[in-house]
Order: sequence, then structure tokens, then C-alpha cells
Amino acid sequence: MKKIGLISDIHGNATAAREVIQDAKQNGVDEFWFLGDLFMPGPGRSELLHLLLESNTTTFVKGNWDGCLTSVIEEYETINYGDPEEVFIFKLVHYVMKDLTEEELKFMFNIPMTVEREIYGVKFHLSHNLPENFGGGDLIVQSPAENFAKLFEYTDAQIAIYGHIHQPVMRRVGMGDERVVINPGAVSTTQNKDSSYSILKVEECGKWSIEFRNLIHNHKQDLIEARRNDLSYYELYEDTVLNHIHHTHDVEGIDKVNKKYNYVHDLKAWLSDETMLTLMNKFRNKQLE
Repeated sequence: MKKIGLISDIHGNATAAREVIQDAKQNGVDEFWFLGDLFMPGPGRSELLHLLLESNTTTFVKGNWDGCLTSVIEEYETINYGDPEEVFIFKLVHYVMKDLTEEELKFMFNIPMTVEREIYGVKFHLSHNLPENFGGGDLIVQSPAENFAKLFEYTDAQIAIYGHIHQPVMRRVGMGDERVVINPGAVSTTQNKDSSYSILKVEECGKWSIEFRNLIHNHKQDLIEARRNDLSYYELYEDTVLNHIHHTHDVEGIDKVNKKYNYVHDLKAWLSDETMLTLMNKFRNKQLE
């Protein structure tokens, strides 16, 4: 039997990721598939990527936050300093990039939108959200069958696995439809304020099953790491991990923090640094070794 850990939406929470991976290994998992959103808004950076690679994570797909990282690098000249939400994304990318090597950035750029894996004759299609759109709310739990059917538009796989919504899901596409959709939940925080992931079990005969697991975290260590690393928007992140209040689109709250810490000034200095501009232009112009 093959046991695969399905993990998604870590969002920079390295302490939760370590606990989830440890729990999975204790339950016989020796391979992981990651469904996107590795960094931001939490404190974890390069150590998170190393953790996944060292834990035999064999499959990565790109999430919407991973796309934010690469988009900022490719489109840095388009920043609107008058848009608090845009400053928020750019400042978090600034935080992450301070710790990533060029090789690690190259890895993030090369993560695909979708991947197909076949285990003992069973084919799985992996994406963060829809195959051509890693953001949006098309695949929330209450979505109609036709939305979930879009996961299968470009594949003959019977099982589609996705992330993004931070809620565990297992359902058939619709009545009489044998295709199955799975979401393992989120490592960072789910709607129940804990961490969730799944163990996919595939037998040599092709029979498969899924086990959903939940872990309740003491977030103290994560917040200690956030303080130690001088995480941008620490107050907003603390509210997210302790109270499950997300501030990604909290324009008023973000604007207050931007002004309090003069983040626009920081970004202007960062985006005028010649070394950083050379690096970003290298990626933008596809001049990668």
C-alpha cells in the first residue's frame, strides 16, 4: 500500500507544517503532494521549502499566493502605492524575498498550475483551485456540480485533488457521476481554527481510500517566530492565527498598518535597489541559468 500525505495552504506557518508532517510520518506516510500556497502571510520562508523537499514532497502545484510572489517579481513596475492591498502584497513578498536564494526563487517560478499523478493505475489530477485559475470562490463547499466538473475538463483522471478553500471536502461531482473531488483542508488554519491534511491510501490492486486528519495547535511558537523574524503585518497575522479573522481584503486595517510602519517608504527603497532590480529583471526576462 502507498500512503501519500496531501497538504495544502501552509501560508508561512512553519510550526504547523512541521507538526503535520511529523503526524503524517508517524502514520506511515513517506511521500507528500503539496497543493499550493506555501508562503505568506506567516513567518516561514526558505526553511519551509527545505522542510517540504527534505520530507519527500514529490509534487507541487502553484497556489494563488505563490502566484503573487512571482507576479510581483515580474510586474514590480506596476505597483500602485495608493492601493493599501497592493502595498500589503508587495510588502509580504519583500519579506519573503529577503530570505530566498535565486535558486529557491527559480523553484517557485517553475511550479506548475496542474499535475497528474498515477499510482497503481489510479490517476489523480492536482491543482490549487480551477486548472486555469488558482484563485476565486468557484470551488467552495456549496458550489454546484458543474463547478467541480471543471476540474476534469483537461484530464481523464477519476479523482481531482485541490486546495484553496481551507476546508476538507470529499464528494462526487454529481448524482450518477463516478468522478471524485478531494480537498485536504489547510495546514495553516481551517474554518475550525485547527490544521487539517489527508492521507491518501492506494493499494496495489487499485483500491484507494482517504483519511482526513485534524491537529489542534498552540500557536505560541509560530508567533514567536513571527516576532523574531520581524514579520510584516504581525498584528494582522496574530489576529488571523488566534481568532481566524483574515485581513487580506481589510483595506482600512491594512492602511493603518502601512502608515504606522511607513511600509510605502520601505517598498520604494526596496524597488530602487539595483541588486534587487537586477535579480527581478532576470526573472522577468526569463534569463535564468
